[in-house]
Amino acid sequence: MKTKEMIESNNLLRENLNAENKVFYENLLLYIRIEGFARDEYKIETQLLSILQDILEAQNDDVSAADYFGKEPKVIADEILSEMPRHILEIIKVGFYLLLTYIGVCFLPSLMIAEKPIDIGMLVISGSYLYVVILIGFKYLGRTIYQVNTTLKNKYLQYFVVWLAVSVISAPIFLMNMFLKTPLHLWIDGGLGIVIILLTLIVGLYFFIRQKDKTFIWPFVIFLVGAGVMGIVTRLPKLNDLLLHTKDGRYLIAGITMALLLLFYLLNFIALKKIKKQDKSH
Repeated sequence: MKTKEMIESNNLLRENLNAENKVFYENLLLYIRIEGFARDEYKIETQLLSILQDILEAQNDDVSAADYFGKEPKVIADEILSEMPRHILEIIKVGFYLLLTYIGVCFLPSLMIAEKPIDIGMLVISGSYLYVVILIGFKYLGRTIYQVNTTLKNKYLQYFVVWLAVSVISAPIFLMNMFLKTPLHLWIDGGLGIVIILLTLIVGLYFFIRQKDKTFIWPFVIFLVGAGVMGIVTRLPKLNDLLLHTKDGRYLIAGITMALLLLFYLLNFIALKKIKKQDKSH
């Protein structure tokens, strides 16, 4: 059985669990899948399916999962994961990929307004912070989410704690983008700026098209395409003067920027609702 088939089978069989066993197993499953990053996915899904089948058999004999295993889900998971070491190079590669994605996402908005330099130093510093956070996150994310899920029973309280943690971790990045200034500036105006924006959009759209699940990426694509178009428009000679050197033009740019940001947040909200709906359907 292939990995994808095992995941689909797991989703179907999980619906047969009673409420108590479902909580036990889903805490186990969430922890293993998060902590299983950069480990052998096939072995992990094989173990998860095997454990689910054992729980269902015990359930048929009126034995709960907690009594059957006699251990907390995290203890069982740690025993399984201890036999599957992480591939360090995979973690570094994914962290580097996310860092490049972050710089790419920041790059187009930085080009959105002509005559405004890109602060390369700020991008490097904030990107380095993000990379360290990603590497630490791989180590502690799974156990942190597990502790939140098992300690807090209220779903809304769980979401709030996770949101608060993400906000605290993300805050330095937003603060650096807003207030950190370095002397390492790059000016990209005129025709060169237009060419770079077009090349960036083409490369970004190429990688977007190759993604299988585009649900969560759509908001970023629409926002970045809008930022790219704005960057091109403000670099066109006639429109440059109209948009950047007149009061009405600056108001128009501010309005379009706000509209793009509001659309971005709205599309993210819709994407999250769609993902939750898909999860419930499984």
